[in-house]
Amino acid sequence: MEEEGRIRVQVETHTFRFIPGKPINHADAVRLAKGIKSGPWVVISHKEPRATFVIEESGSVLIHGISRLEVARLVMQELLLSLGMSEDGLRVESGDMLVSFSLGRAVLLELAASRFADINKDARVGCIRIDAKRHKAELLIFNNGHGVVIGQNSKRVAEMAVRHWASLLDEEGALA
Repeated sequence: MEEEGRIRVQVETHTFRFIPGKPINHADAVRLAKGIKSGPWVVISHKEPRATFVIEESGSVLIHGISRLEVARLVMQELLLSLGMSEDGLRVESGDMLVSFSLGRAVLLELAASRFADINKDARVGCIRIDAKRHKAELLIFNNGHGVVIGQNSKRVAEMAVRHWASLLDEEGALA
């Protein structure tokens, strides 16, 4: 695809679950880290970098709003320090990402949906949904060529999915 250099892919957010060696006490999180009790969870807003911590019933922490593991680990360490806890035994699980992209070209949605079995037009949102089975993800692409990749936890695989489908759409004449 000759326009391939115009494709831009960016990780918007990535979800991480941190499991401390000793579970976080909800009362301490509310008292010491200015958390807000919300049902079975405690929610804490982190200002810099901007992120949201959700302390689960089990005492583990989901971090939303940060795209890099290294940064998520640092803010988690900061939270543990504010609670007077050690990071000994801290484990991390990596969850799904939200990856945005731009193809740099408009997409003829009707044509794309009619040419591929893996593409459905989503009238509610005004986009096409691509079931990218090969890349274990779903792509939502709008007529302006912007879109998102969901269900994938690797930026490289998400980028490969975008480039693969951009190439297929270009071959079918669905990119303007």
